[in-house]
Amino acid sequence: MSYNKAAWIAALLAGTLLLAGCQNVQETQTTSAQTTKASTTESSSKLSLDTDDYYADISDAQQIQLNEQSGDVKITKAGTYQLSGVLQNGSVIVDAKDAVVRIVLDNANIQSKNSAPVYVKQAEKVIISLPKGTASTLKDSASYTVNAKEEPSAALFSKADLTINGEGLLQIDASYKNGIQCKDTLKLVNANLQITAENDGIKAKDELLIYKGSYHVTAQGDGIVTTNEEKKGNLSIELGTFTIKTQQDGIQSAADLLIYDGSFTITSGGGSVNKVSSSSAQQPWGAFTDHDETSEKSQKGIKAGENLILYQGSYTISAHDDALHANGNVEIRDGTYTLSSDDDGIHADDTLTVHKGSIEVKQSYEGLEGNTITLQGGNISIQASDDGINAAGELGNPLLTIDGGTIYVDANGDGVDSNQDIVMNDGTLVVMGPTGGGDGALDYDGSFTMNGGNLLAAGSSDMAMAPSSSSKQVSLMINADTVQSANTILYIQDTDGKLILGVSPAKSWQNVVLSSSELSKGSTYEVYVGGTPAKVQNGVVTKANGGSKLTSLTVNDTITLYGSGGMRGGGQGGGMHP
Repeated sequence: MSYNKAAWIAALLAGTLLLAGCQNVQETQTTSAQTTKASTTESSSKLSLDTDDYYADISDAQQIQLNEQSGDVKITKAGTYQLSGVLQNGSVIVDAKDAVVRIVLDNANIQSKNSAPVYVKQAEKVIISLPKGTASTLKDSASYTVNAKEEPSAALFSKADLTINGEGLLQIDASYKNGIQCKDTLKLVNANLQITAENDGIKAKDELLIYKGSYHVTAQGDGIVTTNEEKKGNLSIELGTFTIKTQQDGIQSAADLLIYDGSFTITSGGGSVNKVSSSSAQQPWGAFTDHDETSEKSQKGIKAGENLILYQGSYTISAHDDALHANGNVEIRDGTYTLSSDDDGIHADDTLTVHKGSIEVKQSYEGLEGNTITLQGGNISIQASDDGINAAGELGNPLLTIDGGTIYVDANGDGVDSNQDIVMNDGTLVVMGPTGGGDGALDYDGSFTMNGGNLLAAGSSDMAMAPSSSSKQVSLMINADTVQSANTILYIQDTDGKLILGVSPAKSWQNVVLSSSELSKGSTYEVYVGGTPAKVQNGVVTKANGGSKLTSLTVNDTITLYGSGGMRGGGQGGGMHP
């Protein structure tokens, strides 16, 4: 047999095999696929990922040169298909019932004028792989031809389980609606995606799992979202870098949202546009009457339909609505948070718990809000135009418990507020409260049980409150004769001249409440106003000298008052404002 005849027969056989799995492919060139080593040696310890979800070797792939095609490329059987080149006006359609299909985008550019560039109609599972060093694009138009269910509705649309893996770049320009939409389970594994979408960027119905990778999403709707509210719809993220800019929610889960680690930069709803100034009056923002979804669009940074658990990670969020929000519980295990919001910095309809971490609420209407708030540790700094920390909600019996951590609050409304009770067992709480009447540095309707830790609260005297008399630890409430200017320090020392506790208020003040384990009944303390602080951190003065001696106080009760104004805390039933 001649060499030319043998080559012709081999080419014919290869083309026949390809056409068995692909329809409407004209003059497809088939060559041997290159074998690539697996780019992922590590596996997720948190997410339920299958072996084939990770990027692996490309072998036995059928190569499709898109330049050679006109119209749609249809895949109807299981296999690996390596696509490269440009498809000017057509779709890659997977219609392979009960089959596992792998599509390798190798510098592929797919454009469609009336449908999804990639449309998975049926399959058991589709895996889209992006080889390292490649760059592929999907681009649609503003108008689709859709079926009775208004499908497809994304540039990459799948009705089957979908996995996208590999470090190559995939750019998606979705002018119709969504960038990526999966009607089942979507897994993104160490992918590199850049998405611009007219509606949502990345959308999954039953579940969304993200492991590592880089994700840049700009969307007129939500950035990353799940939609199934029927005991599904969880969203889990382990590692990855996320840059998200949206007009609605940045990341939203219909059910639980778990983030184990990662780096997140999110701007939602145009970002936070109202600024908090420590010298400004309470501002008329935060016009959110409740946190239930209405006909108006939600514009939160990260939002969970049920529970939000953040294990660690770095978060920089600017949101027109809440920066972090859950319709159930919010639990922060660790991490670094820089939050700006036109409503709440962190909001839980039920329970908000902070174990540790660094949380800076740079601006907000209310800093932290939940029916039950438990602060166990971490460093927390809050700027708020209304309440700094607010235990309130519709579930009843609001409670704020502080078991540790360093907490700094600068609020133009109530600094720390509970519609029922406050319990402080440890930690340091520094409150820069309001300068005018109507609010106080501390506010509670039930009782404030001060059992341990350091408390320094400065503000106006009109509505000032001290902890309850049922507390285990001694507190002092001191009212200056006149309003003192900002940065005028107040400190107390024992009769030996040892400084016990001092505060450097960021705003003008007339009332200060202090509590420390170093204060004891039967002892006498000297109170100084003014002077020079030698050491100040977050408003706490630990070393000072000079100033004018205001008074000497002998502590005989759990709550000791000096001057007029303010309110001694009540017992178990609490006390009312004067």
